[in-house]
Amino acid sequence: MSFTEKLQNGVQRFAGGIQSNKYIMSITNGLMSVFPVTMAGAIASLINGLPIPAYQTFLTDSGLKALTVIPNEITNGLLSLYIVFLVAQKFAEAHRIDGTSAGLLALMAFFVVTPYQASETGTMVALNIRWFGATGLFTAFIIALLVGKIYTEFVVKGWIIKMPESVPPTVAKSFSGFVPGIVVLFVALAIKGLVGLTPFGDLHTMIFALVATPLRALGGTFPAMLIAVIAGHLLWIFGIHGTMVVYSVFIAIWTPLGVENLAAFNAGLPIPHLVTGSLFFQAVAMGSGATLGLALAMLKAKSERYRTIGKLAVVPNALGINEPVIFGLPVVMNPILAIPFMLTPAIIITAAYFLMVTGILNPLPGIATPLGTPIIVAGLIGGGWRWAIFQALTIVLSYVMYKPFFNIMDKKAFEEENQPVEA
Repeated sequence: MSFTEKLQNGVQRFAGGIQSNKYIMSITNGLMSVFPVTMAGAIASLINGLPIPAYQTFLTDSGLKALTVIPNEITNGLLSLYIVFLVAQKFAEAHRIDGTSAGLLALMAFFVVTPYQASETGTMVALNIRWFGATGLFTAFIIALLVGKIYTEFVVKGWIIKMPESVPPTVAKSFSGFVPGIVVLFVALAIKGLVGLTPFGDLHTMIFALVATPLRALGGTFPAMLIAVIAGHLLWIFGIHGTMVVYSVFIAIWTPLGVENLAAFNAGLPIPHLVTGSLFFQAVAMGSGATLGLALAMLKAKSERYRTIGKLAVVPNALGINEPVIFGLPVVMNPILAIPFMLTPAIIITAAYFLMVTGILNPLPGIATPLGTPIIVAGLIGGGWRWAIFQALTIVLSYVMYKPFFNIMDKKAFEEENQPVEA
């Protein structure tokens, strides 16, 4: 048996053990179910953010810009709301229980733990929508699984209001969620109250702060950036928006360095810093995880499922928008893809740094490229022709890194699709 086969068999056994877990399976199935929303959001982002000045001027002057910004706000901007419902629903369904009530209760609990602005009388004025997008995703997982567990325990053990058989099923199901609903509400209130006694103030802020604080000790060195890239992508695997966490921590360090680089570039002086925010985003030019190679691999998948996702995701991914891959495949909570998802951007950023040290690549001048700029074009704008060639080579690297791991998933999906249908 070759090394590749041994690796694939080992990864498959490990992944199989994890994915058979109902908690992990519920998150995975919930993420896959939200694919239509993330795909719609990706397409809307392209329409809204296409980096062509004349096109953007037309959107603004015609008043269409006010409409084209809406789809992304209600898709990716509300992602945690969709996820908290779907994961709780899938958890209940994994226990052969109708999951609608579980999903609704999880959504209710998520709203309870989310901070809001109140009037002088204590009436809610506005919810903090910052946590409704990918930033609140990890909290959504926790709440969904907690509520799903409470709900299924009550239903399985019969601690519910049972209606006579003559009562319509829809009415009976609504009453079955009454008792667990009361428990869920008070558990959510208890969590909100207890966390409110801490300096964090709320559950979302606590989770974000506990993740971000260890990163603050790192500085603007290459080892720090490498750790930041790996840590950020590890957070993505667990459903936390790693790019946002890492960049929010390091922005105070990287921004001044980038400004100094741009000032030196404009003055015709040598670029002083190699490690800046520009280098960080060169590592994720294909989106977090540098997943364009994965999308290309899916185009040749044996399974119809992955081939279809690949066709839908490859163009947005080439423009740096890879939510359809991260949440539709999904990459989140996927032990098979965790290794290439973390290693690929780490290898890219390491190669870029040492190529700059050796003079093969020129230091980045700090020119920012807008969201939606195609890979290679982004390299050309941000660093020149050498960076454009470098980004082209990273597409090949991404494909090579992801292909053997994706083959494991593709083989399993193909076998599932071609199982004989029982009569």
